[in-house]
Amino acid sequence: MYKRLLVFVVVICGLWLLPSCKKFLDVSPPSANVNPTTIKDFQEILNSDSLSRGHFFLLDMMSDDLTFTDAQVAASTNYYLRSFLWQNLIWNPADADVLYNSTYSRILQMNVILDRINAAPADELNTPQNKNLVISQALINRAWFYLQLVNAYGPAYDATTSATDLGVPLVLTAGTNALPARATVAQVYAQIIGDLKTAVGNPGLPAKGSDIIHPGKASGYALLSRAYLYQGNYTAAGNYADSTLAMQSTLQNYNSSLYVNPSQLPDLTSNPEILLGKITIDLAFYSFYTNTVMPGATLTAALTTSDLRYSKKFLAASRYTPATYRLAGGNSMVFDNSVGVPEVMLIKAECLARSGSFEAAGALLAKLRINRLPTYVVDSRTYTADNILGYVLDERRRELFYHGGLRLFDLKRLNKEAAWRQDIKRLNNSGVTIATLPAGSGLYLVPFSPTVIAANPNILQNPR
Repeated sequence: MYKRLLVFVVVICGLWLLPSCKKFLDVSPPSANVNPTTIKDFQEILNSDSLSRGHFFLLDMMSDDLTFTDAQVAASTNYYLRSFLWQNLIWNPADADVLYNSTYSRILQMNVILDRINAAPADELNTPQNKNLVISQALINRAWFYLQLVNAYGPAYDATTSATDLGVPLVLTAGTNALPARATVAQVYAQIIGDLKTAVGNPGLPAKGSDIIHPGKASGYALLSRAYLYQGNYTAAGNYADSTLAMQSTLQNYNSSLYVNPSQLPDLTSNPEILLGKITIDLAFYSFYTNTVMPGATLTAALTTSDLRYSKKFLAASRYTPATYRLAGGNSMVFDNSVGVPEVMLIKAECLARSGSFEAAGALLAKLRINRLPTYVVDSRTYTADNILGYVLDERRRELFYHGGLRLFDLKRLNKEAAWRQDIKRLNNSGVTIATLPAGSGLYLVPFSPTVIAANPNILQNPR
């Protein structure tokens, strides 16, 4: 199966590299090579903005950050509605899981690079510096994809069970006929962390890539910080957050006239917060409902309508219409899933809060909030060792909604702590509960579609 998939991906890589395809920014038009073998070929694969365009909105659909109207709930069923209601059946037999399929196709591209780069022919571009840079960028991209996948299809990392908890198939080479079973969560995390450490250990990897789609050392450190946070290793997470912020710590001021709502990937290029640009462009929801998504009541309450993160990203509710997501391009919705400075600051703040350093954590919150609120002079809050973690987690909620599953991942990991466990409810327009997701439920895990299991029967389905 994987040899057939390799042929498919190599051809697709070539098609992406045709001059007629959209290229990112000012990357020079590459060749139409369908069989990448040279350093130039591998660089061209990494130049494709397709690596930064994913399909992760389904994860946000499962969180508590959005809601449906009664009319939408009563409309024809689809996998979005079934995910929103956490139903036992999500996928119809012929449904394609674009999250799974597109992510593994991109992992396979990185594996093509990593498998073949040592056999690249000698030429003027095959220098140790170029070769190591390509390897590092391929490893960082692969790590980001696997960190998304293991948190989508596997349970939150738990040191006591991660060696037996099932994650996702771990495919690390492009040329195998194997049908791999699901690796454990511990194995996937070990691969992610190992890949990232190898990448950032390259002295030739710059702090920032040549543009937002090319990862640099700062984004590698940021992903290490995220991975260790999810593992509950707050010392390591805080240390890597420090390494990131030492390289890049500028925030975008939402009060500034220079602020741009991203409607496409190039809109992120002027944003000083971006460490590695990633977006989701979602067509299916819009085509189902001819409208964008609506914020959930708890998200609206957390933000309040005066927060610029609300007013910049939602069209305000009126007497006759609910609030709706603003960032749409024609018949699609655009979501910023980037690795960025705000998340890293909040990771550092959480690590400080958990260690009792409430003043330092509060200072990071103040730095972020002054760039997000319309008027901010002095934080009137009184931070203490007892309340600081709650403030930090609230700020993560405000900053990281619709961010490719980060809210869902937070809910999963926090449900392992008694103080933060919560059941999520779906309410109709009259306030009646129509669905409940209990804390720790297996319904937090994305099920594998029948088409995925048909292609690889060794994948064990998530229980529903």
